[in-house]
Amino acid sequence: MSVVAYFGTPDSWLQTICYAAIALSGGLALVLGVRRNRAAAAPLWLMFAGCQFLAVCGDLVYAWYARHLRSSAYPAPADVLYLTAGFLEIVVLILILRRRLRARDPAGVIEAVIIAGAFALIAWVYLMKPVTQSPGLTFAGKLVAIGYPILDLLMLALLARMLVGGGGRNGAFLLLATGMTSYLAADYAWALTDHFEFQAGTLSSHTMDAGYLFAFGLYGAAGLHPGIRDLAEPIEISDRRFSRWRLVLLTAATMIAPLLLAVEAWREHNRVPDAQAVVVGCVVMFLLVVARMAVLIRQVERQASVLEHQAEELTDLAQRDTLTGLANRRAWEAALPLALDHARRDGKPLVLAVLDLDHFKHFNDQYGHLAGDRLLKEAAAAWTGGLRAGDLLARYGGEEFALLIPDCDTEAVTELLDRLRPLTPSGQTFSAGVAVWDGQESSDGLFARADAALYRAKGAGRNRVALAV
Repeated sequence: MSVVAYFGTPDSWLQTICYAAIALSGGLALVLGVRRNRAAAAPLWLMFAGCQFLAVCGDLVYAWYARHLRSSAYPAPADVLYLTAGFLEIVVLILILRRRLRARDPAGVIEAVIIAGAFALIAWVYLMKPVTQSPGLTFAGKLVAIGYPILDLLMLALLARMLVGGGGRNGAFLLLATGMTSYLAADYAWALTDHFEFQAGTLSSHTMDAGYLFAFGLYGAAGLHPGIRDLAEPIEISDRRFSRWRLVLLTAATMIAPLLLAVEAWREHNRVPDAQAVVVGCVVMFLLVVARMAVLIRQVERQASVLEHQAEELTDLAQRDTLTGLANRRAWEAALPLALDHARRDGKPLVLAVLDLDHFKHFNDQYGHLAGDRLLKEAAAAWTGGLRAGDLLARYGGEEFALLIPDCDTEAVTELLDRLRPLTPSGQTFSAGVAVWDGQESSDGLFARADAALYRAKGAGRNRVALAV
């Protein structure tokens, strides 16, 4: 409401006092909010508010010279205050962003530079270069005139860095970012008005002043918002999705250079006075886009590597028995046909054994299921320690295990199983059926013969090995 009331003030000291009061109220609100909300990095926020107070002092000094002394000298003492306030504000925002964005984020930096670089080209063509060629300005005047757009570009780069930096965007963040946008819009509006020699009337000048006042008010609202408490706290930066709005923003930024070239050619009848600046801008934009693409490609590669690793882990989990850590039935059924193919190709023997813990149900009933699970796990570990690297032991189901032994004869397998039986923990034993592949039968047929031999071993009194017929 106070900004709306400002539009009704005449071009007099009343207007200056009204402007200063609104701006100071925004700074005071920021100070009170930072203290009330106990914001992180409170000294930095108080310094940020101090920059607003310094800018208001510049407004009062400017009004004193313009209204009381009737002086229009340039540069003026007010410019020292304006530039000092702007420089300190940039320093404070850099320190806040360094606290907030501690992790390396090359993608965010490149995107911020692309956005700021596009506006830097416009600022050079329309604001800086004309100043350097102006015969009516002293050297000090040229430095001051160039200083304002440079500070605006730095603030724009920091704003872009905030917006692409990721992390939580609470109400305080949005208020601060909107305030910076309003301030930049007002600054650029005044600068372009001067460049194109547009005589701003009372309404136009009040509208541009309102941009500054909105900025002061939004800064104060950001301080009063509870989100200011965490706004300067470090955030975690992760690989972010390349969203549509970001693509649109970067596309628009990279199109500024060729569009500026077209505008210059149209205005100057196919002559481009700023051709060198536009060419440099196009080259820089192209290189920045290539750098951003490189970062994006590395991000995709990292994500692909993570997904590949996760897929491998899922595949391994899908083929592992969760209790014993051995291959499960699915893995066994996939490995057995492959083992038969290798044995057929190499012409080497292949032996399959089916093992079954003796009286496992009785053990479970006597000691409980937890003890039974522990027996299965310890038995699997003990048997695995007695096998060769190329042997495959799998949990087929319940207390039944399957053992695949390549390049081994019946006698050696029997000796191996006789060595494994005493390794069974808790004084338990197992029975086994052994079948040697005949070079022709299917994997189901081979397993069926070994399974039948197992039942003969169990029927013969258990704790023994039976050979398949």
